[in-house]
Amino acid sequence: MPKKDIENEGTFSIGAEGIDIQKIMSKIRKRVDEKKAAGVYDKYNLDDITKLDISEAKSDEDFLRYYLKIIRRTYMLDIDDFDIPSKRGILGKPVVWLKKIIWHLMRFYTYRMFTQQREFNLQIVHTLAALNRKIDKNHKEILDELKKLKSSNDGDLK
Repeated sequence: MPKKDIENEGTFSIGAEGIDIQKIMSKIRKRVDEKKAAGVYDKYNLDDITKLDISEAKSDEDFLRYYLKIIRRTYMLDIDDFDIPSKRGILGKPVVWLKKIIWHLMRFYTYRMFTQQREFNLQIVHTLAALNRKIDKNHKEILDELKKLKSSNDGDLK
């Protein structure tokens, strides 16, 4: 029975002798770093967009405006095809071809789900934006009414 590698228990474990998990993980991390450096993941990375930097928000209104801006930029799900590369030499082209066939077969099921999610996201964004406009309009009307009342009270006091 193979020994368990306690150090890698949290990541995953392979129950076979002679498998160097550290070497595998090192190769994976190296490949991810190479792809990051090449910009492969930039198109799908929303970290910069979704970071919630509220240091500029000095009030609830500022926070709401900022967050609505973030929501407007991130509602759209990317359902385009991903590039399917391969560096397997002779076997690479058939593997890529097989992956593309599988993706096209799955697309029938996933495309509808993703388009429905995108439509839902869009409706939520529009609803929130409309509510924000309505609240801003009501707030302005209340402030205008208060100014009128204050000016009429000031006139009565003189």
